[in-house]
Amino acid sequence: MALAATGISGIVIFSLVAVTLGYIGRSKADDTAAPGASASAGTVSPSADPGASASPSALPSPSASPSKPAPTQSKPVLPPAYTQVCPPFPKFPGPDCTGWRHTGVKLRNCESPIHASNVTLDSCYFPDGIMVIGSNVTIKRSQSHGPVNAHWTNNFDFRNLTLIDVEIEEADNMHPDQSALSGPNFTCIRCDVHHMGSGIHVGDNSTVIDSWTHDFVMTPGAHGAGMGEGQGNGDHSKIIHNNIECNRLPGQQQICSSALSLYDEPTLDDVLVQNNLFNTVGGYCVYGGGADGTRIRFIDNRWGKKYHPRCGGYGPVAAFHPGNTGNVWSGNAWQDGSGPVTFNGQ
Repeated sequence: MALAATGISGIVIFSLVAVTLGYIGRSKADDTAAPGASASAGTVSPSADPGASASPSALPSPSASPSKPAPTQSKPVLPPAYTQVCPPFPKFPGPDCTGWRHTGVKLRNCESPIHASNVTLDSCYFPDGIMVIGSNVTIKRSQSHGPVNAHWTNNFDFRNLTLIDVEIEEADNMHPDQSALSGPNFTCIRCDVHHMGSGIHVGDNSTVIDSWTHDFVMTPGAHGAGMGEGQGNGDHSKIIHNNIECNRLPGQQQICSSALSLYDEPTLDDVLVQNNLFNTVGGYCVYGGGADGTRIRFIDNRWGKKYHPRCGGYGPVAAFHPGNTGNVWSGNAWQDGSGPVTFNGQ
C-alpha cells in the first residue's frame, strides 16, 4: 500500500536509543543452525552444546514409548479488551485474522509521537512507526510502518498500551536489527509482525495473544526471535495462542535464534506460555527461561516441523528447568500428532 509519509520530530534519536534496548543483536554462538542442517525427530537435552554437530549420532535417542500429552491444566485469563476472532486452539492465527486487513477498514495517515493519554486511535497508518508518550493508549485496526516504541522520558514503559488488529512491518528495513515492539506494560491482540529486525519482546506485565510473527530482516551476524523477553525483563507476562515463527526471507543469511527466546538475562519469573505454535530456522525452537527461571509455565503448546524435523536444527527446546520453583511443563506436543515434546531430565 503506497501512502504518504509524515515526518516525526526526533524519531531518529528515539529509534537509536530504542535499538540499544531491543532484545536483538545477540552474539550467542549456540542460537542458530545451518539452514540445510538435517535432523531426525527425538528428544534433545537442553544442556547439549548447540555449537556441536547437529548430526543424529551426536544427539540423545528418542523416547521409547511417548505418552499421550497431559490435558490443559487451566484456561488462561484473557485481557478485558479481548474478543475471539481467530479460530481457537488447536488451530492458530494467520493472515486471515491478524493485522488490520481482515477488518476491511480504510486507513488514514496519523501522526506520531502520541502525546495524549486515555485515547483510542482507529484505522491509522503510521508511516514512520509509533512513539508512545501518553498512558492508556489504544490503537486499533491500524498499520505501523516501523517499530512501536515507548518514550525514554517514561523509562521506555508503554504504560498500558493496547494494540488490537495492528500490523507492524518495515519492508524497507530503515531500522535494522530493531524489534517490532519491546518494553513493559503492553497488550498485543491479533498483531501481524513481519519484515522487522526481530519480533515482539515482552517486558514486565505484558500480554501477547492471537498474534502472528514471521519473515524477518536482519543485518549479517545478528540474532532475533519471533517473540522473547525485552526491556523490562518479562516477569508476569502471558504469551497465549500465537503463531510464533522466526524465518529468514529468501536470499537472507541465518537470522534467528529461535521462535521463542526466554533467556535468563536477567532472571525471569512468572511467565505463562500456552496454546502457541512454534517454528524456526534457528538452532532450538524454544529457549525456556534459563537456569534460574521460576514459575515458567509451558502448557499445551505445539511444535511444528516447517523448517526442521525437530522444529529447530538442534531440537525443540533448551534451557527449561522443570525442577525450578513453580515451573510447569504439561501437554506440550508435536503439531503433527507424533507424540509429546520432551527433553532429557524431565
